[in-house]
Amino acid sequence: MTSRDPQQDLFTRLETAVQDGCFPGCVALVWRDGAHLYHEAHGQFATHEASTERFRGVDREAIYDLASLTKVLATTTLAAIAVSEGLVALDSPVPEPWSRACPGATLGQLLAHSAGLEAHREYFAVLGRRGPAERVLELVCDTPPAAPAGTRTLYSDLGFMILGAWLERLFDAPLDRCFADRIAWPLGLDAGLVPRLGFHRLQGARGPSSAQQGLVVPTEVYDPSLHPDGEPSWFACRRPATAAHYEVHDDNAFVMSGVAGHAGLFGDAGAVLEVARAWLLGEIPGLEDRWRRVFLEHRSPVPGSTRRLGWDSPNLDGSGSAGAALSPAAAGHLGYTGTSVWIDPQPQDGRGPLIVVLLSNRVHPTRNNAAIGQLRPEFHRLAALL
Repeated sequence: MTSRDPQQDLFTRLETAVQDGCFPGCVALVWRDGAHLYHEAHGQFATHEASTERFRGVDREAIYDLASLTKVLATTTLAAIAVSEGLVALDSPVPEPWSRACPGATLGQLLAHSAGLEAHREYFAVLGRRGPAERVLELVCDTPPAAPAGTRTLYSDLGFMILGAWLERLFDAPLDRCFADRIAWPLGLDAGLVPRLGFHRLQGARGPSSAQQGLVVPTEVYDPSLHPDGEPSWFACRRPATAAHYEVHDDNAFVMSGVAGHAGLFGDAGAVLEVARAWLLGEIPGLEDRWRRVFLEHRSPVPGSTRRLGWDSPNLDGSGSAGAALSPAAAGHLGYTGTSVWIDPQPQDGRGPLIVVLLSNRVHPTRNNAAIGQLRPEFHRLAALL
């Protein structure tokens, strides 16, 4: 039931989510038509005794592992810039060697998750240690396709691993440097000990400093006692670490040294908002407005698909993470660690454009907690009422 104070309703719901163990903490941000209507921190950095940040209260500037928000904030944005600048076209075929994994697929199909690739593979279990990224991409190329290109929509990390490598070839620079130079720096998001939005490239055996870790919310704890049914497959590539703390949570991205097209970004809620707002208002440097609209408004030719170009859209039946709160014109994405961003240029209530960001570490202390699936539709419903 909704009270007369929607801000209090949203605050109470997120406080309850913390108390119920949905996640240790979160930061939520709701922006509408130029105004911040809600920007609050809830809960704490961590709860497990292995974390040095145990019981530290979350603040608005907390840095989270954004997981698959990397796909839209970094990879899709850079792909849109590359198309706008004429470096590549949406109908350009995937080049060698990556075409072996998706014969006949195009750039547009990779972005729309219809290139025929498998959803996920545990390449980290094959390698057992970090790097080089090229070795992971070789394994991607050796993975048989799940379907012919263009016939099926299957959300795929593999496709965005390929996209990350393809973008490095197009821009002739590492993906993290491309992102910093073309997106984060122009938007003022790359300053500080930990950039407000950026990749953290893992360097050999040397991990992040304690000062850096103090700014970043930890994710998973690698404690066998948390898994009474047996040690998970991803523990091997993480040893001797006891937890992921400013080291990317996604295991394939981890063995790729923290920089990949599908995962690897860290950022705060305000920085996520800035990139989303730049997409909404046409302020992405180097991205012509006509191409911005194509990426945000694309409709997949695959029947039943909600996928656009990199972005997702709400399920028309009201199911899914956005529930029935957002209009069919909305574009957004989720991250496995408990993150999300949605842009609604035409809200159903007729009010101004809406952007909703939720960052959490629902994978702390383990990734087995799925309670956020029930929270997300309700969160978006309450956010849309502000």
